[in-house]
Amino acid sequence: MTFTESPAYAQLKSVFKGELVLSSDAGYKDSLKRWSVLAERQAGVVAFVKDEDDVAAAVKFAVEAKLEIAIKGRSCFAI
Repeated sequence: MTFTESPAYAQLKSVFKGELVLSSDAGYKDSLKRWSVLAERQAGVVAFVKDEDDVAAAVKFAVEAKLEIAIKGRSCFAI
């Protein structure tokens, strides 16, 4: 089972107010852009959070799915 098929991801999608970008989405490559190409890395999902509840939901999902978390400024998590 992939993480997108997991109950944890279904829960994240049900409460998340921001935008979740997967590698299959058109905006995925742009969502990974960083200040340096050397700082860019692939992500299972990029979460553009709207508020602190989105942050908490994204972190909870990452912990439950055993995914690493990378934080980018401007309210974006790569998990």
